[in-house]
Amino acid sequence: MQEVTETLGPDRRTDKPGIYRTAEGFLINKDNEALAAYKKRKRREQAVDRIQDQIDELKTDINEIKDLLKGLARR
Repeated sequence: MQEVTETLGPDRRTDKPGIYRTAEGFLINKDNEALAAYKKRKRREQAVDRIQDQIDELKTDINEIKDLLKGLARR
């Protein structure tokens, strides 16, 4: 943390743990554990979204197959 402070200059704490404001007004997150948890959570959410898309596609495929089978049964 000392290295980051030296390169950014004096930082001011905010009301959020691990978040600092630089002299220029930028917000800096020095909480690497929170960042890693955020990235893990985002990857998990993206995986769930991909799986949901696949499920929706399978449902569509199943409905198309059912319609085809119904059409064949009518003949």
